[in-house]
Amino acid sequence: MIRFNNELLRAVYETGFAMDDVALYLDTHPTDPSAMNFYHQISNANREAVQKYEMTYGPLMYNGVISDYWSWLADPWPWEGGTN
Repeated sequence: MIRFNNELLRAVYETGFAMDDVALYLDTHPTDPSAMNFYHQISNANREAVQKYEMTYGPLMYNGVISDYWSWLADPWPWEGGTN
């Protein structure tokens, strides 16, 4: 079991997992309207979770860099205390 010291990161992982799970379901049930509705809801929740995390701790992935300098390496990595 993974333990999270950071609730923002937990929300990113949980919503990301749910997105992957529903995407797999939709691969075999592409016309299920409730699954599509859930996909849209969880996709929005994931986008919000990532945005909140990145506003606090910096980008999760290099495509999240939006500053005028290459900040991808500027913040401490999680193992350096970047998520505490």
